Amino acid sequence: MARTSMTEDRRDNSEPTEALLQAWIYRDNWSLLDAVPLALGVTPDSEEASEVLKTQTVTLENAKRAGATVGSPKYWLWWGERNGLPFHDEWWMAVTPERPIGYDGRHLAFSRKQVFSERYLRQERRLIGNWARKPFWTPREAIDLSLNFDPFTTNGWQGEAPETGETIREREDRFLVLERALEIGAISEKASPLEYILWLEARGYYVSEAWRRAVGLRSENVQQAAENRSAELAAENEVLRRQLRERDARITELELRLRAEDTKTCKSTDEISRFRRRIKELSEDPASPSEKGAQAKRIASLEKALLAAVVDGHSYDPRPAKCDVHRQVADKAKELDFTLSAQTVRRYLQESADVHVDQGVWELIYPTK
Repeated sequence: MARTSMTEDRRDNSEPTEALLQAWIYRDNWSLLDAVPLALGVTPDSEEASEVLKTQTVTLENAKRAGATVGSPKYWLWWGERNGLPFHDEWWMAVTPERPIGYDGRHLAFSRKQVFSERYLRQERRLIGNWARKPFWTPREAIDLSLNFDPFTTNGWQGEAPETGETIREREDRFLVLERALEIGAISEKASPLEYILWLEARGYYVSEAWRRAVGLRSENVQQAAENRSAELAAENEVLRRQLRERDARITELELRLRAEDTKTCKSTDEISRFRRRIKELSEDPASPSEKGAQAKRIASLEKALLAAVVDGHSYDPRPAKCDVHRQVADKAKELDFTLSAQTVRRYLQESADVHVDQGVWELIYPTK
């Protein structure tokens, strides 16, 4: 089988700008709606991103069904590789210690394409079945397994004799590194599979999610449900705060206009003052847990009311890629003399639909013909 050389660069999708890399590689988590544009070299909060997302409807729906909503940058790089949306090598160089294809400092292991090949995965599944439940591994067993080889044999997934060229150099290099770790007591000679998996990861070697699960580790990169929800709520909270700042600015503008027109000043000012006090209450951090809970309920109720209104009045359905309800709402806002972009409406409607409505409900409301 042809091997990807050290000098080969896979240039999948658009090369990101340095500014885009710097803005995103240090973030702990990306959302699905961040990751897809980033894979294509597009800034997630740009107008271009919304057009990109429309072309990836199937990918987005499949990811949501699989629970892929929030994860670390490293998780999304491998997710993109598995789902036909590979990130440019510049992302791999910036985010992971594995570099583009499993780099450990001297030699290359396998290309990402090889790691997801049928033969590699079939061999990995067989080795997991034979070795994951053994009480301990020896150093040589651990190194051979890390390269997807049957320990002490040449029965590798590549064919009759895989121990040639870069692969044999990689094998020996890993073993020398492990010998030094044994000398200083960083790991014992007869360590458990779990201990060896953790050691391999700490050295920057590629360890698949299948091996992690087999030895009892939770996914390193996919956030658990509670953590996912926490990240989503934090993002929603930031959106709400931005909304409130925009509303506050608009209210100030209305006050100035009403004062200048000098018509119905008293009544309008009283209404605006009450509205501003309400917004201030929502924007300030609640002093007690009960107030926080009440605020969260009010926000959720507003989101549900908005969603119910557009479903009732505009037959809103979040599933089709082409939906102009958000534009209709934005146009109506313009008639009411306040600014609200169609993109903002679209984002809030989609977020409300994802959070508050089970996907099966949409099929009941709008059956597929």
